[in-house]
Amino acid sequence: MDSMASSDLTFTQFRVMCAVGASEEAISVHEIGDAIRLSLAATGRTVDSLVRQNFLDRREDSADRRVKRITLTELGQRFLDEQLAVKKDLVTAFLAGLPDQLRTGLVRALRPIVDADVDFFDLTPATCRPAHE
Repeated sequence: MDSMASSDLTFTQFRVMCAVGASEEAISVHEIGDAIRLSLAATGRTVDSLVRQNFLDRREDSADRRVKRITLTELGQRFLDEQLAVKKDLVTAFLAGLPDQLRTGLVRALRPIVDADVDFFDLTPATCRPAHE
């Protein structure tokens, strides 16, 4: 969080950038809002701010000029890459500090989650139900 805080970006701005970065192609403001569960108005304001800061680029959709497509700029991609590198370094240091038995147990517990065909981070109602339903 310290590295993100030093950038002066809000958590919502960071979430928007992650949603754009996770998309394989340009994404609409509406799709960004749906992805992070943010209102269209709030998403639009956040995108506007990130465009002004040169983290995002906004262009008209070639098929529908009313739709704006959003992509990361080079600066935005570099920022996300740096944030991910920081997170990776933190996780690596944490794991290196664990005793072997705990590290092995953690890997054993996480393996089924990582290897599953289900996105456990998708918290839509269908995936939030208890397993016994």
